[in-house]
Amino acid sequence: MVVLKTCPIKKIYKVDLDYEAFLFDPQYKEGSPTNQKIIREFEYVFFLVNQEKAILKNCQVYDQSYLARLKNMEFVIPEFNPEALTFEYWWGQHLNIELERTLNSKLTSAQIAILNHWGFKQGAVVETWDELKNHLKKFPKIEKWIIKRPDSFSGIGHKQFRTDALDESLLSKILEGKVLLEPIYERVFDIGTTFEVVDGIIKRQFMVENFNSESGSFKGGAGSSDVDKFKKYIFKKYSYSLDELEKTTQQIAQTYLNLGAVSNIQIDSFIYRENGELKTYALVEVNYRKTMGLVIQSLASKYPEADWVEWRIESVKKVKKNPLNSEWIRLSPDRNHLQSFLKINFA
Repeated sequence: MVVLKTCPIKKIYKVDLDYEAFLFDPQYKEGSPTNQKIIREFEYVFFLVNQEKAILKNCQVYDQSYLARLKNMEFVIPEFNPEALTFEYWWGQHLNIELERTLNSKLTSAQIAILNHWGFKQGAVVETWDELKNHLKKFPKIEKWIIKRPDSFSGIGHKQFRTDALDESLLSKILEGKVLLEPIYERVFDIGTTFEVVDGIIKRQFMVENFNSESGSFKGGAGSSDVDKFKKYIFKKYSYSLDELEKTTQQIAQTYLNLGAVSNIQIDSFIYRENGELKTYALVEVNYRKTMGLVIQSLASKYPEADWVEWRIESVKKVKKNPLNSEWIRLSPDRNHLQSFLKINFA
């Protein structure tokens, strides 16, 4: 009897980096120029993370020389089918929309943080000018504040202001529905903790350092192949132990699993300085989707012999003005406005 070997059917994926807009923007249109722009800029992160033979419904066209360079670095390059009619979304779930909105909302994370003393202790959810002013009066010594929209990401839509320069007309425009109001802390470094979850069961925990601008936009990060190695990197860099945060994020993750999470959870935290002492703000927000932290961890896992890796994102203009040295390996396509680079580090 002849046994015929069947080839497994390759999955077709679409990189949906406009996932937050899909969840929260009532005017959302898939394929709009605004949404296509962010996908074209960062669609290539699929190559840096994905390890299965697959097909990509791509919106960006990639030079063969770029793909060959990544293939030589042993990244898995998919087949391409930009016209595919059936596919799976890769970044977000798109399965239980109301649950996904709840788990990705900053209102949810703020409520959980307050209840469990994990953060937001001097913050408030406000939606009117009077509510904002009344909350500021409770903390007369705090001069710098920030407003965050509950559905924003990567610092988009955030507004920082000072109490000695309040602009009612400007701030009132931001108060369209509930927003989060809290002090601006003296942040020292940011941590993203991801729990890889399959069907509601945690399979792995990892931590990365996120590099964020003052406005909150993502600029890259650093990671190691395992949590213990990463904690050593942070302790050497900042003389600060992440043991407490590691345990707290496990409790936060379990809270989200209890709410119905069945796949990846990333918890954003930061370490801040208060009266000369470093303190932990454990729960800033939660991303119930894939994240750039997953990209950093995938790169770190690819080089387990390294003590840590860095992944930096810079504009073409800045790179031209201040070129990086040869230690940095470019991972982004040539034509991208934002370029990203990898550096492999040894202690």
